[in-house]
Amino acid sequence: MKTFKSVILVKYPQELVWQAIRDRLPEMVPYLDDVAKITQEHRKEDDDGSLLLINIWKADAKIPKILHSIIDPDSLSWTDRAQWISENNACHWAIEPHFFPDRTKCTGITYYEQAMGGRGTRITFTGELEVNAKNIPGLPSMMEAKASKTIESLVTTLIPKNFRKVTGALSSILDK
Repeated sequence: MKTFKSVILVKYPQELVWQAIRDRLPEMVPYLDDVAKITQEHRKEDDDGSLLLINIWKADAKIPKILHSIIDPDSLSWTDRAQWISENNACHWAIEPHFFPDRTKCTGITYYEQAMGGRGTRITFTGELEVNAKNIPGLPSMMEAKASKTIESLVTTLIPKNFRKVTGALSSILDK
């Protein structure tokens, strides 16, 4: 298992950032060079005021050639299940890749806190990823542990990088 964390400061008020990232992700795709498409599949507000969102992301990313026998670059998409809890300005999320979903667990929490005297937002994005490459067809058993660690290292670099790009896209959307 590998953990990751990013702390990002943006120049917009917390409520505006919270709503834009929650409600306007598909509009940000043109500003995300490694994302081809985001489709909202499900949206449900619960009685407690929390909101469940399920988005399908389609990547437009390059992966190392060494991993092509394991992961088809054209199948790089995932389901993002996010529970938005306004009571503490937190989003609990889980990412389920469409390739080897039974071998990957990725979960985390993103907090949105007021910053800069209410004129900005501090976003704390944390998560953990576990990949089990055991018995993957075409992968020699002696390479399973190495493949798991390589995939975890690659993905735990891409996920926070992708989220930083989302906050950059947020600026592009909100500046309009």
